[in-house]
Amino acid sequence: MTTYEVTWLGTGRAAVSDPAQIGEVLRALHDGGQPCVVDVFRHRDGRPDGGAQVGVGHPDRSFVLYFGEPDGGYAVEPGIEPWGCDIEFSYGGQPTDYTSSETRITPDRAIALVRQLVATDSRPAGVDWDEGVDPNATPTDVQWELVDDQSSIIRVDHYHQD
Repeated sequence: MTTYEVTWLGTGRAAVSDPAQIGEVLRALHDGGQPCVVDVFRHRDGRPDGGAQVGVGHPDRSFVLYFGEPDGGYAVEPGIEPWGCDIEFSYGGQPTDYTSSETRITPDRAIALVRQLVATDSRPAGVDWDEGVDPNATPTDVQWELVDDQSSIIRVDHYHQD
């Protein structure tokens, strides 16, 4: 079973390997009503190696940005039209706008997708994927973070295309 490191709001952290665990974390954050970005990444050799970012806390919209094979991209829930404006989610305490084309999924469906990711360790099914995100592009905001074993890792704090 694969373990995912889950981080949010710059201070929250959990390690999960069970879909129910990630569902509980995301549901609690969503029900808190503060739109925020949650990183859900597995690590190999001390570096992020696939996973997703998910936006929770907005009453009607969310996003899931998948990183991995076969291609990364934003989840698009069938039948969901683009939102009328950008939506601001807190990413590590920084207000970050996500466009109407990036937030084409409901919160419940987003949480279900991330549960599926943790269960299968692969790109979730049941949605379309806007693969306009270049999976080989350099993230726009990277910070170094010291972890418990005192080794440095790169943590991708934000990846956003205009």
